[in-house]
Amino acid sequence: MKIFPFYYIKKLYKLKYLTHKYLLKTTKPIKSVYDVYLTPNFYDTTFMYYFKGTYGFFLSDFIKNISSATTFIDIGANQGLFSILAGKNEHIKQIIAFEPTKRTANLLRANLAYNKIENCLVVEKGISDKRGFLNLNVAHGHSGKNTFRTNNLDKNIVSEKVEITNHEDIELLFQENTNYVIKIDVEGHEEIVINELTKCSFIQNVSYIFCEIDSNWVDVERLKKKLTSVGFTTFKKIGKGSIHYDMLISKN
Repeated sequence: MKIFPFYYIKKLYKLKYLTHKYLLKTTKPIKSVYDVYLTPNFYDTTFMYYFKGTYGFFLSDFIKNISSATTFIDIGANQGLFSILAGKNEHIKQIIAFEPTKRTANLLRANLAYNKIENCLVVEKGISDKRGFLNLNVAHGHSGKNTFRTNNLDKNIVSEKVEITNHEDIELLFQENTNYVIKIDVEGHEEIVINELTKCSFIQNVSYIFCEIDSNWVDVERLKKKLTSVGFTTFKKIGKGSIHYDMLISKN
């Protein structure tokens, strides 16, 4: 598929998306540009992005090319695109997917099951600096914008009380001495999540962190300083945005 320019791939899958949504009114899982099947969720922007390739191919290719025994940690797993891709890689022995929103976690489980991914543990919790419960601001129509932030929120936000966990409980999930790759997409909660991860002993075995960055919400230099203190040395910007972009963080 990627023999064609990405622009045309997106156009093709946008047409397929509209056909499934309005003409076929599809209810069974459909194959996205990332070659995974997804439960139709047509009125959610994240599902549309999953289907037609808005997230690009950097992270999907990175996951596909992992070639050593690895545990993949998906923090902010949403409907499971990257957990499924990890499950399709025979070198990734275990996936742990954190998704606190009940409806989205149910879609995540359904998508994992349909794609026959059996090595993924779904943790229906968010990660924060304490245990208990916290109000999650849920964005109607765009699950990818669900956030623990309380400022600069989009319209059509409703509050959902979700369970949260911190480093003490996270530590208990990781017993195996293996390589870890972590993906973090938590809409402004990244620093808190990373602070908790750096308190865990398994951080020594984390080779890569792929993290969404928005400098309106995250102090990038403070985040880099924290990660440097636990052995990370390389911070590669992914994307052209000056404020909103992704970062691949490694110890190489």
